[in-house]
Amino acid sequence: MANVISKKKSSLIAMAAVALLGLTSCAGDAGAAGETQAEVGDPVHGGTLKFIENMPITGFDPVQAFSSTSTPATYSALYGDFLKPNPETGVSECNMCETFESEDGGNTYTVTLKPEIQFSDGSPFNAEAVKYNWDRVKDPANGSASLGYASQIENIDVVDDLTLSINMTTANPGFIGNFSVYALQWIASPDALEQGTETFNANPIGAGPFTLESWTPNGTAKFVKNDNYFDAPKPYLDAIEIQGVTDSTQRLNALLTGDADAILNSDAFVAEDATAAGFVLHDYQFNGGTALMFNHSKAPFDDIRARQALMYALDLEALSDAATGGYPSVPATLFNEDSPYYSDTPISTYDPEKAQELFDELAADGKPLNFEYAMTPGPASEGTFNSLQSQLQQYDNVSVTADQKPASEAGVYTTAGDYQLTTSTLAFSDPSGRLWGALHSQAGATNYSRYNDPTTDEALDAAGMTDDPAEKAAQYQIVQDQYVENVPYIIYSGYYNQLLTTDKVQGVLMYGYTTPRVDDIWLLQ
Repeated sequence: MANVISKKKSSLIAMAAVALLGLTSCAGDAGAAGETQAEVGDPVHGGTLKFIENMPITGFDPVQAFSSTSTPATYSALYGDFLKPNPETGVSECNMCETFESEDGGNTYTVTLKPEIQFSDGSPFNAEAVKYNWDRVKDPANGSASLGYASQIENIDVVDDLTLSINMTTANPGFIGNFSVYALQWIASPDALEQGTETFNANPIGAGPFTLESWTPNGTAKFVKNDNYFDAPKPYLDAIEIQGVTDSTQRLNALLTGDADAILNSDAFVAEDATAAGFVLHDYQFNGGTALMFNHSKAPFDDIRARQALMYALDLEALSDAATGGYPSVPATLFNEDSPYYSDTPISTYDPEKAQELFDELAADGKPLNFEYAMTPGPASEGTFNSLQSQLQQYDNVSVTADQKPASEAGVYTTAGDYQLTTSTLAFSDPSGRLWGALHSQAGATNYSRYNDPTTDEALDAAGMTDDPAEKAAQYQIVQDQYVENVPYIIYSGYYNQLLTTDKVQGVLMYGYTTPRVDDIWLLQ
């Protein structure tokens, strides 16, 4: 099997996303869309793809989806992709819409749908259906992991059968840049959803390239070609069999033994072993990375001294080594060197003496630093916690315990702010979407850390509103300077966003963080 590695540098995407607003059929950063494999001929129809995601399939309601941590191939199969990445520019474009644009700096957006789309049962894919889905994600009662992002929307108005008007809670020029990461990307039939969870899971109705044939809860789901799919002659596959496996070693073994054609991956050792065995690595590079994220809204990390003390105390190389299973990759700066916004400003400093001074100072004020690390199952989070605990045992007046969260709560507890310290991703290509959502005080619950700094807000707004590269760079320098001063995150590892496949799997294109566009995939026969 050929060892093909496809990559798209973040600088290309950042530069391509400068003209974000007011573009007909263009929407913003795709979250590091990558190049496809070298061409081996025209796509052919037929075959069944065996695919393993990172989490078991517990249901099909899009409100529960969170593409960067959930079951992205499943949702792409059933519902298609509202926006799609352009692999040449790195910019998202309309797929199930004609236009998605703002003419007032992100205060409002107008969305025009394609007229020819229907749900797989023949019912209309229209503005009312889209509004129904987006309002469900916005409703706190539904507990969506995408609630924080959807909450940036004040209200949605149906203008006509194919047109919606979105009014934002506050001007967000980078809103579209994050769209494809969240559950708003996937639209289900309102009539089917109204039948209730059990009935819907037995027969989920979307407008995507596949329909459900069979499913064993927490086991394998089989999807077959939707003959009414709007984007003919796609899909190319006859069927997809998808299983969710949380353990990365088990996913790797399934690939090595031929039980899977494709697996999602976020662990460096899996990529190393799979490519050594001749499998194809589809890899995408980001700015930022995987990070320890503080909750600034509650003790103990509402005190800047606690955040600074932890930053000084930790040997990030050792932390990264433990989290990645022996493949440390600690980013020194917020932007990669190939980014037009790169600055050599270091984002962390290892200084044990300074750390102990701050631990002692906090204890003297009656605030000894005892905190919980929120974690979901998996070797990466376990390795991170073990390293945290081991390193902090070297200091006085500090301790950490584990706050175990079930895998089903990934993305939910951070949205709710139910943590003190956890691991999250501050990974991005175009910063106008991701950094605004992560660091702006008006971003709502996508600002999982509850970071609030007026200087950062002003710089993010200014960067998002200008098309002048020099001015953008100047504003993002301010963002970096404030980041170093206030320590909202501690980035300790590069972000791995990968799909590993056999060489018979062709047409791979990923977006968001871990979502493959399944209607593009075809198999060498």
